Amino acid sequence: AHRVAGIERADSVALDPHKWLHAPFEVGCALVRDAAAHRGTFAVTPEYLESTPRGLASGEWLHDYGLQTSRGFRALKVWMALKEHGVEKFGRLIDQNIAQAVYLAGLIEAAPRLQLAASPTVNIVCFRYQPGLTGEALKALNTEIMLRLQEQGIAALSDTTVHGEHWLRVAITNHRTRREDLDLLVRETVRLGHGIATQGSAPS
Repeated sequence: AHRVAGIERADSVALDPHKWLHAPFEVGCALVRDAAAHRGTFAVTPEYLESTPRGLASGEWLHDYGLQTSRGFRALKVWMALKEHGVEKFGRLIDQNIAQAVYLAGLIEAAPRLQLAASPTVNIVCFRYQPGLTGEALKALNTEIMLRLQEQGIAALSDTTVHGEHWLRVAITNHRTRREDLDLLVRETVRLGHGIATQGSAPS
């Protein structure tokens, strides 16, 4: 709860239920404090969409709250997931992923030649293999490590830029992730990094 302290003061909050709520892609969500301001931003009422005091056109028009007039029932999959599993279960899974990020950060700090960008506060961990290179050479090395990890089916990590520097990025959102997966990621990153840096190719 401390990670979202003060969220109640926000005018709006955006989130992607197809990530940590594991809803089928794609579904996004915006929570808005002032419904009237929300509606006033998007509502347009041409003659063919006028409301009536009774009948089909007497209810709430969802197109008044976004750009689409016709759209699929995306909210159904979120509702069904929450109905089936409950808020508490999703909360436990989120806490599990955050704990796994802390565990991964510890592995990185203990591993030879791995460098942690910052201690994780949620589920994202940025790190890199650092054999003493700088600039584009360091970026090229870590990009190659990332691509081989992907191609060999070890991990689906990505990369990013933090304070102008290139880092590998791990976002842990899968409820099936286990510590053994993170052990493998670190072990293979070190193996690949050593092989690429010293020989130009990873050892078999």
